[in-house]
Amino acid sequence: MQKILLLPILLLSFYSCKQQKAEIKSPPSREITSVALSSDPTSKMEMTIEGMMCAIGCAATIEKKLNATAGITQATVDFDTKKAQLSFDSEILNPTAIKAIVTDLNDLYSIAEFSIKD
Repeated sequence: MQKILLLPILLLSFYSCKQQKAEIKSPPSREITSVALSSDPTSKMEMTIEGMMCAIGCAATIEKKLNATAGITQATVDFDTKKAQLSFDSEILNPTAIKAIVTDLNDLYSIAEFSIKD
């Protein structure tokens, strides 16, 4: 009985190991690297956020949510000035989507003003 069960298990493990192929990646060429460096989609945005009640809760929550968002490379929120400054990939996100991320966190939050710097 043990031999009967052992054979299918061995065949299954052999077959599954055989199916995995190592993927060999070649380094990018210099031409591609130079093109990638010349077209930088990173933009900077500053916005004034109204409705924050404290630095530890509100400002930290907004900053954490922005930094966890795909397309945002770096974000800081200053409770005292009510300003958020961030860098984002303009091919992934637009300012309207970024403002929605903040305002969707809490009904009290609103964007009083914002500016984009390319």
